[in-house]
Amino acid sequence: MLKYHLLIMWMGIFAPQWISAEPSNAVSALLKESRDEYAQKRYEQSAALLERALRIEPRNSILWHDLAGVRLEQEEWRKAMSLAARSNELSGDNKWLRIRNWTIISLACKGLNDKNCVKDAQSRAQSIANGINK
Repeated sequence: MLKYHLLIMWMGIFAPQWISAEPSNAVSALLKESRDEYAQKRYEQSAALLERALRIEPRNSILWHDLAGVRLEQEEWRKAMSLAARSNELSGDNKWLRIRNWTIISLACKGLNDKNCVKDAQSRAQSIANGINK
């Protein structure tokens, strides 16, 4: 778990503001509180706040991404993969967010010891990144 935690700390579990759409005031407050809870290692409380925010803005790809990151930290690999995939479905042309989601999926695959899944997720992230650099 430490290796995932270190990568998440380096990557930042939550999507940075510059890749996110402007949420409502209520969602912004819940997001801030969720991130505070996460910083205190209260992952279930962080997840509950994100789930509340999703009831308000169910099509907010950032909320799905952040919840995927919390589930990854909790080593709930399949949930993390599913939530990151949902974020990808809603991310539109936000390539940076899609790269981050594929990274979460890759890490979850690694947690499941699924080498083919890891390779596929990394390939998809790289493909998106290559498109950004063109």
